[in-house]
Amino acid sequence: MKQLILLFASTLLLVSFSYGQQSISGTVTATEGNQTMPLPGVSIQIVGTSEGTVTNLDGQYTLEAAENAQLRFSFIGYKTQIIEVNGRTEINIQMIEDIESLSEVVVVGYGTIRKSDLTGSVSSIKGDELRTMPTVNPVDALQGKVAGVQITNSSGAPGSSPTVRIRGVGTSGDPSPIYVVDGVILNDISFLNSRDIESMEILKDASALAIYGNRGANGVIIVTTKLGKKGEAASISVNSEYGIQVQQNRIDVLNGRQFAEVVNAISPGTYNNLDVLPDTDWQELIFEVAPVQNHQLSISGASETNQYFFSVGYFDQSGTIPESRYQRISLKLNDKYSPKSYLSLGTNLTVAPFQRNNSINNAPFNAYRAWPIIEPRNESGGFNEVPNVGNILADFHYNTDNVTKGVTTVGQVYGEVNFLDGFQLKSSLGVELFLEENESFVPVYAVGQSQQQNPESRFSKNNFRRASVIWENTLNYDKKIGESQINAVVGYTVQEVSNESFNITARNLIRDGKDFRYINPGNIDPATVENGIRDINDFYNQISYLARFNYSYKSKYIATLTYRRDGSSKFLGDNRYGDFPAVGLGWNIINEDFIAFPEVMTNIKLRGSWGQVGNDKIDYLAAYNVVGNNLNGVFGSPEQLYFGQSDAGFGNPNLRWEIVEQYNVGLELGFYQERLTAELDYYNRDTDGVLIDLAVPGYLGNGTGLVFYNAGKVRNRGFEFNINWQDEIGDFTYNIGINGATLKNEVLEVSGVEGSDELLGSVNNNVVSRTVAGLAIGSFYGYKVEGVFQNADQIANTPTFAGTQPGDLIFADVNDDGVLNGDDRTFIGSPIPDFNYGISLGGTYKNIGLNILLQGQEGNEILNYKETVRPDRYNFEAHVYDYWRGEGTSNTEPRPTDGGNNYRISSHYIQDGSFLRLRTVTLSYNFPQTLMENMGINTARVYLRGNNVFTLTDFTGYSPEVPGGTLINGVDQGTYPVSSVYSVGVNLTF
Repeated sequence: MKQLILLFASTLLLVSFSYGQQSISGTVTATEGNQTMPLPGVSIQIVGTSEGTVTNLDGQYTLEAAENAQLRFSFIGYKTQIIEVNGRTEINIQMIEDIESLSEVVVVGYGTIRKSDLTGSVSSIKGDELRTMPTVNPVDALQGKVAGVQITNSSGAPGSSPTVRIRGVGTSGDPSPIYVVDGVILNDISFLNSRDIESMEILKDASALAIYGNRGANGVIIVTTKLGKKGEAASISVNSEYGIQVQQNRIDVLNGRQFAEVVNAISPGTYNNLDVLPDTDWQELIFEVAPVQNHQLSISGASETNQYFFSVGYFDQSGTIPESRYQRISLKLNDKYSPKSYLSLGTNLTVAPFQRNNSINNAPFNAYRAWPIIEPRNESGGFNEVPNVGNILADFHYNTDNVTKGVTTVGQVYGEVNFLDGFQLKSSLGVELFLEENESFVPVYAVGQSQQQNPESRFSKNNFRRASVIWENTLNYDKKIGESQINAVVGYTVQEVSNESFNITARNLIRDGKDFRYINPGNIDPATVENGIRDINDFYNQISYLARFNYSYKSKYIATLTYRRDGSSKFLGDNRYGDFPAVGLGWNIINEDFIAFPEVMTNIKLRGSWGQVGNDKIDYLAAYNVVGNNLNGVFGSPEQLYFGQSDAGFGNPNLRWEIVEQYNVGLELGFYQERLTAELDYYNRDTDGVLIDLAVPGYLGNGTGLVFYNAGKVRNRGFEFNINWQDEIGDFTYNIGINGATLKNEVLEVSGVEGSDELLGSVNNNVVSRTVAGLAIGSFYGYKVEGVFQNADQIANTPTFAGTQPGDLIFADVNDDGVLNGDDRTFIGSPIPDFNYGISLGGTYKNIGLNILLQGQEGNEILNYKETVRPDRYNFEAHVYDYWRGEGTSNTEPRPTDGGNNYRISSHYIQDGSFLRLRTVTLSYNFPQTLMENMGINTARVYLRGNNVFTLTDFTGYSPEVPGGTLINGVDQGTYPVSSVYSVGVNLTF
């Protein structure tokens, strides 16, 4: 790292070439109303150098520059101008207001629209903002940048994808948003290279989402990839970044001597000589510094008839846990051919082969639990037994021959015809193909006499394929008629999605070398042969009709009407189709003549929307009764085997769409020529008819015991804000941004069959959450702890569980019936944050830039479940060393035990999940253009970057970003921790 810093620092000492200098002066003005006024604070820079000045209060300036220099005049809210000196000593210019910046075009569903004409809540992130970290998934870069979007890095495993939640969770199923990449609807974009992306738009409210109907229930993220722009010369771009990953922290557990003391407290006399015991730090043994690199070469350009973009990228991430690695090659080709002014043909194609080396999934958990008094290896070099857990180093040695290979292909071909005046007809065919193959081999091995062994070799092979085909046809109309601007679209789409898996295992291979691993009839394990659908929620056909009409009058009054009708194969009869309308209204108050606004105010816009979207993310057979096979019986004399079938599960033919109804009110403000901007939103989002799989009485003969019902209602509401300030002071340009969102999640109703009014979430058959009316989805459910029993008299006068002794936890008798049992479990915390926020700071001085992003959340709890897993003796977290040693010694930490009542799910294991994380810090340097031109380079930039640099939190686990589902959320089971990344990179264009 020191060498990288020295290399980076040396580049800052490079100086540019100089020429004969002369004094240049002048005045900069701007038009305000009907008057021309001097403009102070305008930045004037000599192009290709770090030299420059700013205008004074009278708009005047003076500087020294070469006779053949170029001057760059820039001021926020005005167009940047580059003026040739050409030997002049006086240069006066008039700045031109940047109208385009006020008329920014935003990508919405099936088209684009001016931001000033937008009635929905849409956040737009440009491609440059997505390249702030070396990550496999572009979504990672949205963390802390978009209000109302919670992105959680729940795993640091190479190639892992984050969890994304937009405006809370309103379903018991999959609450993830969908992604639309150049018109192709997807569930995941981890195959995309961030540097191929032009922009990402996050659609949040009903006015923006309704055009996607049933796809919009959990939000939509639209991804537009790059394409050469007409009028721009062909260019080559090279981007390269190399970094190292370092595990942020370790969980504080007992050392060898402390562990022995605690064990002696449980079983007196177990260890008599504590001074000779080993002290092994198993976490130190499994975590290592690991490299990560990300490279891309791209070519883009355009002619009168053709626009193109081609790139090839390589991403390689090794894990901080041994034997884990992810590699991906990404090939991108976008091309648009316009042989006639009215006709365009195009294609967008991404091919991304990958390979993942899968490490031991529970390695951090096993290292956390392993006894510290055992050396990893014995004197002969073999692996020592580690009771109850196994030797994790032996696992790495024997169980990491596990490789997944695959390829993702996403492509689209389309044609566009422009006709009459303002009409465009577009037809596109999009395809997503995902192929994956996994091979794993475990040899014969044994670690001592423990259960950590494999008596016969095992070779598994698993194949999976997913195919999605979507055909879309739209007719767009975009026309200004007098004072009216009309933007409309109608369309028809069909989609088919299918997937299939095949799994098989062979045992006792005759030869186990890598070149001889084949499955033949003689070594197949019949019980492992499986062929079917792997993702039962991702198998369906759909047909849709859509329409949207956007009208703007005098750029003051805006209305948007949207309608979509979806039909899904997951529902039956009259419930098959769902109708999803929305209406949005906007008022650009700043354009009103009858209101006298202060000169500092440059924008004020009020907007509101109402609408409905749907959700059908359930088992594709949920509406059908299922017949089970292989229910065979022996009858007759002589006995004979008869093949039989029977009911294997009931369906519900009355299932209907989940309906998400959302209200949104927004206010947009701009001040000081848009140097200060603010966007404020309040929303209320109700999900009605939540699709829930509920238990039904066993006497009905249902094989699975679960049937889907529309049996719940959930409300999410909150306030979002995004405030930004940007300005220039001489050679110093800076920006400050803060965004945040509150969230109140509440279950309004759970109504199943025979009085069922709750949903329970379980881990290993251990209930950890309960979802009922009045609480948040997935609220933690357990016993409330009121202290530690100090003596026998206290136990005798308190309801307890059998076996309770002094030093055990006191559980509250919540229902006050004098009996302690399961009925006394209660709400002990919520995994859903009350507030998420991000803070961005950026500045450039001449050629040096510094950007900082902080991200955090407040008001959520985490269940430290890994500490409750006690069927056997494991190591303990360090706080256990402060255990109760007698009356009055502790009222918070119970006596140590290997199991028992103290490990019931309770508030004792609930921790504060709030945190503040320095997500990204980047120090960059742009080389002077005059120096680069002599080398044939247009632009050159080098940078140092840190990601996940530090985290401030009270949580004792590896990371407060804990995996999140719906019913089981915020439960720390010892996952692969997220790392800090320190990298150096270079960006070149030719």
